[in-house]
Amino acid sequence: MTFLSDKKRIMQRKDKSNIGAVDKPIEQLIDIINSKENYYTTSSCSGRIILIQIPLSGSKREAQFIYRTHKKGDYKELKDSLKKYDSTEKLWFRQEPAIIHICAKDLKSASKLLRIARRIGFKRGGLFEVEKHLMIELWSTEKIETIIAAEGKILISEDYLKILIFEANKRLERTWEKTNNLCEAVKKL
Repeated sequence: MTFLSDKKRIMQRKDKSNIGAVDKPIEQLIDIINSKENYYTTSSCSGRIILIQIPLSGSKREAQFIYRTHKKGDYKELKDSLKKYDSTEKLWFRQEPAIIHICAKDLKSASKLLRIARRIGFKRGGLFEVEKHLMIELWSTEKIETIIAAEGKILISEDYLKILIFEANKRLERTWEKTNNLCEAVKKL
């Protein structure tokens, strides 16, 4: 298959994400990348805040989301979500940064996009598949990850939860600023 036929096939497939659509804060960037001749996206996340219960096995497939948003976190919603926790398994608070997977037509195109992304602040990025495709992964660095409950008990105070949400929201703003800056830079490619 050629790059162009792969791009066409990927652009026509149904969105397989949990929410069934591109996250609003990253939608414009995805559209612009996909409009470029030498690139197309395969998956993305604009960044999110989650409460996730991970089983002792560590299996991601068996993990349960107690709370999930691709917007800024809301203290009341998060606190209400904690009432759903009734397990001996650990409950994690996570704020995850933007992540984007992009196929590039050739090495020159991949290198160009990686240089731009690094200048903007996507410090974690590179090629992770080169045999079938030139797949770029761009991952921002704003992240929080901490255990907030275990063995059926909430381990943090309400004040600490407020601080976590405040800090997570600041980091989401930073990751969205980077995706907006990347959007402006990709327009010029």
